[in-house]
Amino acid sequence: MRLLSLAIVYARVSTEEQARQGYSLIDQLQECRDKAKQVGATDIMEFSDEGIGGDVLERPGLSRARELIRRGSVAHFICFDPDRLARKLSHQLLITDEIERSGCGLLFVNFNWQNTPEGRLFYSLLGAIAE
Repeated sequence: MRLLSLAIVYARVSTEEQARQGYSLIDQLQECRDKAKQVGATDIMEFSDEGIGGDVLERPGLSRARELIRRGSVAHFICFDPDRLARKLSHQLLITDEIERSGCGLLFVNFNWQNTPEGRLFYSLLGAIAE
């Protein structure tokens, strides 16, 4: 059963340096919660991973979020920035495909994701640069 107002917000930091530069989990989660509220989400579930690089696909927080998305009960998946989602292009595209296939909307705080040929190209370029 799809809960149309359910949003998952996901945050990740791999180093203390990122946390000091404004990428702290607390900051990312707050920005993502704000974005979720902007799109009308009333139920928000938070997932995060700390100290795990974005080149690792199997992260505890991300894995739990992906499982919920596969069940089809999530309206939106919100992440601060594409490089917080993944730092390996193949992982970024795999996760994005899972989200899109489930019917869940993909949103970023610092990036305007567009499911168009041009939007996917730009998104893939960012993923390659992050890698």
